Amino acid sequence: MWTIVPVRGLATGKTRLEPVLDADGRRQLCTHMLLNTLAAVEGTFDDLGRCIVVSADPAARATAAARGARVVGDPPGAAAGRTLDAALDAAREVARAAGARQLLLISADMPDIDTHALRALLQDTPDGATVLLADKSGSGTNGMLLPATLPLRFAFGPGSLDRHARALAAFGVDTTRCGDRRLAFDIDTPADLDAWQRAGGRIPCRPTRAGC
Repeated sequence: MWTIVPVRGLATGKTRLEPVLDADGRRQLCTHMLLNTLAAVEGTFDDLGRCIVVSADPAARATAAARGARVVGDPPGAAAGRTLDAALDAAREVARAAGARQLLLISADMPDIDTHALRALLQDTPDGATVLLADKSGSGTNGMLLPATLPLRFAFGPGSLDRHARALAAFGVDTTRCGDRRLAFDIDTPADLDAWQRAGGRIPCRPTRAGC
């Protein structure tokens, strides 16, 4: 089992939070979520030797490498709109070359992810099965568990859950959907951040117009 964690960037990610978090606040939030994700992976698999963080951001790669994860840069010349998909393709090839048989792809913006959630996902999933992790809206994809050799064309973005489900069905693959809230709740908007904070979520940050 290999884990792939895509990260847009620590300083450049979560631009939709600009109304409530300044640049430093967004960087600290993204760093917090990345480190929390890596801690969940490490707690599940005992180390990060088979975890790949893929990002165009040198700071994100340095942060992940310092924790013991492998890092891969975004491939150059990715088609417009397919940067994330191309990055995942590149990371998948690295994992395959290293002998991966199963892949767990997880977004780095789920602040409530933890070892218990990942262990429950793996324990409830038969070997070789395919699982899609729905986002909180039920239409996006926060991640997936799938065979490493499956030639699935990634299609992340709005409405991606159904796109991935249809593509997997075309391969004759039976797919289940994970409903664990810890793997569904992601932070994209000021309302998401507010909901997380109201539930007790805290990070050190310097906001512009809203408190942390």
